[in-house]
Amino acid sequence: MESLIGFELGDARDDRDARDDTDDLRHGLVRTMLWAALGLIMVIRLLSAWQEGLAWPAILLATACYLPMVGLLQEWRRPGLAVRSLLLTVLAALYALPFALVGVRWDWLPWPLGVVALCVFRGRPGWALFGLVLVVTDLAGLRLGDGAVDACERTAKTAIDGIIVFSLYALAAMVAQLHATRGELARELLARERRRLDGELRALVGRRLRLLARQAARTLEAGAEDEADGRLEAMVGTARGALADVRRMAGAYRAPALPRPATAVPPDAPIVSPKEAKWALAGVYLCDALVTVFSDLAQFHRPWTVLVMAPIMCAAGAVLLLMRISRRQTALLGLLLVPTAFPLGDLLWELNLFTLLWPFFLGPLFTQYRRRDAWIVAGVLAVPYASLFVYPPPIPNPAGIAASVMSMVVLTWVSYSLIRLSQLVGLLREARRDLAREAVIRERTRVARDLHDLVSSSLSALALRGEACRKLLTSDPVLARARFVELSGLAERVQAELVALATGPAVLRTDDEVAAARSVLESVGVHVEVSVPVTPLPPEVDATLAAVLREAVTNVVRHSRAVTCTIAITSGAGLVCLRVVNDGAGPSGPGSAGLTRPAEPGPSGAGLLGMAERTVGRLSAGPVAQGRFEVVAEFVAGT
Repeated sequence: MESLIGFELGDARDDRDARDDTDDLRHGLVRTMLWAALGLIMVIRLLSAWQEGLAWPAILLATACYLPMVGLLQEWRRPGLAVRSLLLTVLAALYALPFALVGVRWDWLPWPLGVVALCVFRGRPGWALFGLVLVVTDLAGLRLGDGAVDACERTAKTAIDGIIVFSLYALAAMVAQLHATRGELARELLARERRRLDGELRALVGRRLRLLARQAARTLEAGAEDEADGRLEAMVGTARGALADVRRMAGAYRAPALPRPATAVPPDAPIVSPKEAKWALAGVYLCDALVTVFSDLAQFHRPWTVLVMAPIMCAAGAVLLLMRISRRQTALLGLLLVPTAFPLGDLLWELNLFTLLWPFFLGPLFTQYRRRDAWIVAGVLAVPYASLFVYPPPIPNPAGIAASVMSMVVLTWVSYSLIRLSQLVGLLREARRDLAREAVIRERTRVARDLHDLVSSSLSALALRGEACRKLLTSDPVLARARFVELSGLAERVQAELVALATGPAVLRTDDEVAAARSVLESVGVHVEVSVPVTPLPPEVDATLAAVLREAVTNVVRHSRAVTCTIAITSGAGLVCLRVVNDGAGPSGPGSAGLTRPAEPGPSGAGLLGMAERTVGRLSAGPVAQGRFEVVAEFVAGT
């Protein structure tokens, strides 16, 4: 019964390449995380200035330094030295100007200077400058009349804002770099694999092919049939030995056991691993915990309560930073931070300040639970949090309430963003490794396929021609010597195919394969009838049709007792059809195996069945009337 198989044109890799598992890492997402956090911080500082009672001109003057800071952060890659120097000068001047016009009656947190120190001056110099900014902030606060607690609280707030912006900026830059370079690892490993495969093929198969070429290059002397028969026998043995090596290697390449390749880090990435994102989260949590302690001391003036709060804050920090992000971790954070504020805050008022640490519970909550459930929990927690604005007194003004709410929002957003971005960076690294590994696997599969479709078929044809020459030595020595001369060209062709194998996919042409098929079939005594269109075939089906033709002819020669073979190619109505029919198959002979029962075992994916798995159109192969075997392949042209 005829076996009918549908198959797809091109390699299955097209579907994999078209699928991008890292859509969540679009640059728009990471930029949104960064600029949303930066915008929220700016709004908080505007509200703080409004709370100080400044006039709007003074408020705008106090926030004018934000513009050059945004300019320095606008590009992932640092601008030129001249532009950077100009922006830094303008930033410093605009930050210092309010001191001369407004004095110190404004929220003079130097967080823009800290952000620039970390984001513009990378590595150790940046952290050294950031530390210098914090030290100067603390000393300036003491110099300008702040108490020790207020000066430390101002310094902690500056550190929070600086670390928040830097961490999101650095992670966003790393995501952009990984996106831009995600194909480099695949290309590097692909080139390395091609060099390795080329070395293996030359070492294992090339030696036999060189010997085969030398054997075929020697001419057969007239009148020395016995010696000629021995030389032909040796050459056929060499060809079959090389054929066995090729099949063995093709089978090995189809089932590769490859290690997962390591991912190279972009050389100028400010953060080189998701682990460092956790360090950034640790810095934000530590600074916010210090703000909580300083707020306790400034409002309630009972230092002993810090001894009650410190163990709980340390336990929450350990759960947040040492445990893997999971639902269990989120639940433990909720148990540590929520009940201690409500209802235990009614027993000790200072515990209400644990609401300042709730963002580090809400951030993981939004990453681990469904959005609807997370919003429900956040809404429930908003009720006791809002009650703090009216009790205990005094009730802050609207600007103070808005600033507090915005602080909660920005810290929640930052904790969510740091966790999410670190996870996404890990996913993108995995995608880069998978992309590289799949590229290597596809290359090994391609080499295995070309070994079978090209080198194996050519070696089979060479061995069969050699055997045909041996038979002709007794009946027609002159024709035998003429056929032997053709073997030299075929041996050189096999060598050239092996050399080109590791450099890239083979490009076959139907015209060449039709000529080769005629020559091979006639050399083994098969009468060939060929019918091909005069116009060239469409390029999108030419190579595929040539591969199917080569495999079909190889099966005719190897697996049948054919006397005649017809090769017909027709083109029209958007279809290209190949039809190969041979006799000598029989209802149950080797030639009738076709796709349903291969006559000779081989590696998975080889032969016509393998082509059916990786090409497009319709392929039918099976016995027909009068002991013939027919292969019909149809291809859609112009798609």
